[in-house]
Amino acid sequence: MRFLRDDRGQAIQIGAVLIFGLIVVFLALYQGFVVPNQNEEIEFNHNQQLQSELTDMRSDVISMPGETTTQSVSVGLGLRYPSRAVFVNPGPVSGTLRTVGTTDSALNLTIENATASGNVGDFWNDTAAYNTGAIEYRPGYNIFTNAPRTVYEHSVLYNDFGQNTTLPVTGQTLVSGDRITLVTLNGSFSQSRIGDASVDFEPVSTETRRVEIFNQSSPLSITVPTRLNESEWQTVFEEEMDTNGGNVTGVNTTALPGVEDFSLLEVTLKPGSYSLRMAKVGVGTGVEQTQKAYLTDIEGDGTTIQTGETQTLTLEVRDSFNKPIRGVTVDGAAENGNFTGPDSKTVTRQTNSEGQVTVEYEAINPGTNAINFTVEPGYQPSPGGSHAAGTTKNVTMTVQVNKPPQENSGNGTSAFDVNWLDPSGEPGTQNCDDSACTLDYAEAQELELTLNTTAQSAGVDFAVRNSSVGTLNMSSGTTDENGEVTVTFQPQANGTVEVYGWTGGGGDQIEIEVINASVGLIYQNDAVTNDGNDGDTVAGGVNFSVANRFSESVTITDVEITPANGDIDYLSDDVFPNDEPLATEVYVAADLDDAYVDYSGGADLPRTVDLDTDGRNDGGNAQLSAGATATFYLYEFTDGTSSVDMSGKDVEITITYQPASGGTETKTFTITPTGGGGQTVAYPSSYRDADGGDQSIPPSSPLGTINSFSNLQADDGSRATFSESATTGSGNNPKYRHRTGLLIDGIASGTHSMAIEYEMGAGSEEYSLTVVDASGNEIDGATDYTLPRSGSVTTETFTLSQAESNYIDANGLAYIIVEDPGDDDTNDELFVDYIRIDVS
Repeated sequence: MRFLRDDRGQAIQIGAVLIFGLIVVFLALYQGFVVPNQNEEIEFNHNQQLQSELTDMRSDVISMPGETTTQSVSVGLGLRYPSRAVFVNPGPVSGTLRTVGTTDSALNLTIENATASGNVGDFWNDTAAYNTGAIEYRPGYNIFTNAPRTVYEHSVLYNDFGQNTTLPVTGQTLVSGDRITLVTLNGSFSQSRIGDASVDFEPVSTETRRVEIFNQSSPLSITVPTRLNESEWQTVFEEEMDTNGGNVTGVNTTALPGVEDFSLLEVTLKPGSYSLRMAKVGVGTGVEQTQKAYLTDIEGDGTTIQTGETQTLTLEVRDSFNKPIRGVTVDGAAENGNFTGPDSKTVTRQTNSEGQVTVEYEAINPGTNAINFTVEPGYQPSPGGSHAAGTTKNVTMTVQVNKPPQENSGNGTSAFDVNWLDPSGEPGTQNCDDSACTLDYAEAQELELTLNTTAQSAGVDFAVRNSSVGTLNMSSGTTDENGEVTVTFQPQANGTVEVYGWTGGGGDQIEIEVINASVGLIYQNDAVTNDGNDGDTVAGGVNFSVANRFSESVTITDVEITPANGDIDYLSDDVFPNDEPLATEVYVAADLDDAYVDYSGGADLPRTVDLDTDGRNDGGNAQLSAGATATFYLYEFTDGTSSVDMSGKDVEITITYQPASGGTETKTFTITPTGGGGQTVAYPSSYRDADGGDQSIPPSSPLGTINSFSNLQADDGSRATFSESATTGSGNNPKYRHRTGLLIDGIASGTHSMAIEYEMGAGSEEYSLTVVDASGNEIDGATDYTLPRSGSVTTETFTLSQAESNYIDANGLAYIIVEDPGDDDTNDELFVDYIRIDVS
């Protein structure tokens, strides 16, 4: 039998083969295109997360000044791709985090053309250099091959894309106004891995003093090694440039010979005085500790005592970053006097935990007594011997020693009569006559004494027998046309002291008894309320001060804040930036070192604030010298929702502090702020323009408009626009003019200045600001506050005249007319960030 041919089953087989082939092609395309794109997105997202972690690392580094403990940050260097059931991923990605140049002696941070006063100037005398470098992350992505290297150097985090293309991620903290903060890196660190790496930052030299450096005639400069290009550095420093009201006059980079990839950045500053704080931070291995660099006097130099009295002398040993160094041997030698102790002519001491030594010098012979000290190993200064006082490790302190004067015998043999006048009637005095007086320190902290003679223009010398009870504001003076000269007695402690006044013609003494003089930190009973920069007009901030009545410096470490009213349970400044008074929850301003603590979003009350560890940002502990005053700024008290007017509200304050000689003490007191403080920084509360506003505000016939007025009420970068109105002309030839009014109220008494940050539109002419009264009359016709033409952001500050300041003192407010003085063809615009009145 013959079978017929049948091809029907082949179509199914061929179809199956084609479908299988399509699946293979699809899988191949997915593997070749989709999987790489997905993995590239994963790598990109990892890079973004890594930059966020490196930003946190940068924050840890720049906040190291004042820290005492190691700070750690975790950085995810690499990644593993998510598992795929069918498709294939490349191997996991590793990244490398390493230091660059931190052990290279050719890479230095240098401060040039700067000096300092006193013994500090022996070290800070023109040029100082410090090794430092950068921390760099290098990715090893499989797909995202254009990923940048991310670098931290000199407070800036930036991305380096190669071929001299860089892009900053953060700003800089090297220069802020007249403050310079320099943090150097030292050590060697390198890790390459897929997972997380922990980076530890060691506080090598971070508990440092701020020192004042200056050059009044020539510019100062800071040079640092960098791989960030010049144009980006100029962008980073834009807000600090002198054209924007800052102190930076130049930002330039030049080649760094012999060092690959690095250039040298030079930041040039205006001549003047600057507050410098430095720190050295260790990372990885091979970290070098600092050594003693210089010796400086702290207390007692240039004082005046009498023979037989003693004077406390305090010195401090610091490293090159201005950190006090403990455990250093200091040798001293006395001239024309003795040290108290077994070896009266010489002394050897070890610096304490504050890096200080304190000795007592006993005066024996009158004259200018020189007391020599050194930390130079193997060198013992000899009494009266030569001493290189101008070197960094040697110090000579002087004490003026006078003979106690003899009281006028009254027998007529003196050339002329010399007598103290009865100080009765002076504040704080009790039971006084011309030979004795009692001063109540609780009532008055000084006493004016007048010495009367029968001679005009006669030289007079003054002295006290016991300077631990009281001192004088001067050691000599000259009698006036009435034969009189006045000296101020400054009590230091309870007790009795003889005050002497004498001339070539005779002398007299008066006994002063000081009572109720406390020793320690003394609250000055000066708490006032104040409205900060938080956008409302409620005086929820409080300022108060304490005086250091110790005979040594004091470090303030903690502040406990307990409002008596339990509904006042929160403290929040609600503004930026967060490192200055009125813009930080807690700020302590002191002469040796300020302190501040800022909490993200505020903080609950009551609470104890640790000044060098608490908050999102902190500025270390506050330090004030003997006799100095520290001012506390607490901003602002709230009920958890809005600010509370603190006038008349009791707040218990406990301050924890450490005297330089050692130990920890507390001081508790209650402040009751008064409501007369007013605002020390006041912004406009209302306005008047051609479209409306408050009709009681001058001028009576406004021209032009103010758009987005509320943007004037805070220094936050948002702007109001001052626009003109057409006044004359028509058609193609209109003329334009602007005249509007602002009211700034709630202003405190004091010395007033007006500040404005602005930018003008293209072709705009000069604008003027005029202070007027409620009727629109100019208060002082002699003043001229003109805004120069500027196409970039510009800040101007004008000190108001005495007449204008008196008007504000009397009324608590100011009216400001903003005006484009003449008709012109251009429809000008003025863009203003803020106008404000500052009070000092």
